[in-house]
Amino acid sequence: MKKIILITVLIVSITVLNAQGLYFGPQVGFSSTSIIEKSSFGSVDKKIKIGYQIGAAAEFELMSFLYVNGAVTFFQKGDKAGDDTFTSKTKIGYIDIPITIGYKVPLGNVSVFGNVGPYSSIAIVGKSYYHSEFNGVEFEEEFPLELGGDMSYYKRFDTGVIFGGGVEFKQYQIKANYAIGFVDITEGETVTSKNSVFNITATYFIGRNF
Repeated sequence: MKKIILITVLIVSITVLNAQGLYFGPQVGFSSTSIIEKSSFGSVDKKIKIGYQIGAAAEFELMSFLYVNGAVTFFQKGDKAGDDTFTSKTKIGYIDIPITIGYKVPLGNVSVFGNVGPYSSIAIVGKSYYHSEFNGVEFEEEFPLELGGDMSYYKRFDTGVIFGGGVEFKQYQIKANYAIGFVDITEGETVTSKNSVFNITATYFIGRNF
């Protein structure tokens, strides 16, 4: 029975990998992220934090102009706040999985495209940094974030919508996306916190040549 299952999985895998119009490749990028916080007193002023992402992407052509794109990446998100007296940074590393549907328009040797779809994320690591200086007294602290569980402040799961577009030439694709989370990622009762991300990625699709 086990051999039959293994053979079946192998046949399906080979079929998928050889499917016409299905391409895979590495993906890297950088992002500007923030956590949008709102309360009954209004929005909390935050600064943009620069992060990075690295992983792999796949694209399947439904038609010559219509496609589905997916990716699995390690994505560094978080936020930054501060003024002349203090700096506070939060860094959260997510496994990010966006799935989008897109429309392509050929323009000579290149194509331009737009895409939209949902994303899901799971936080796997995080840390917080705080630095202040007042009246000559300096204080600095860095500690890991508690993610998930009953005693943590940050929730582990997030989901939202992502949309954007880009340009591609043969195996190479560059795109810019904006994603906004639907989930309040903190456990606070008076403040809601949602991920906000603008990112630019570069992907190399192995074996694609058009």
